[in-house]
Amino acid sequence: MKRLVLLFSHQLTKKQELDAKEGLKCSEILYMPKELKEKWQNLGMERELNEFKDFLKEVTTIGDYVLVQGEWGATYEMVNYCKENNLIPIYSSTKREVEEKKEGETIVKISKFVHRGFVQY
Repeated sequence: MKRLVLLFSHQLTKKQELDAKEGLKCSEILYMPKELKEKWQNLGMERELNEFKDFLKEVTTIGDYVLVQGEWGATYEMVNYCKENNLIPIYSSTKREVEEKKEGETIVKISKFVHRGFVQY
């Protein structure tokens, strides 16, 4: 059985967890430690990714899945890192459901993202 490691700033939904366990055959889902997750959420132009690479070195074995979603440049670099190190980088494909309501002179737009499945980069 494989592991799913998250380079992802959100909590997985129940549907995503079920898909990881049943669809990807993952026996374990690993989140980043809180301090790394906070750094991932706030990466800027001067990003340093060695901490994330070190985290993956510590917790993964060849063939594990890594869910990589975030700042575009960091995502690109980490997807390449995963490929170079025999890990399987994936992302969550979603369907967007948009609801608009008029409240006086204001339009309120609510977007809901529904998990469709995991896709390999």
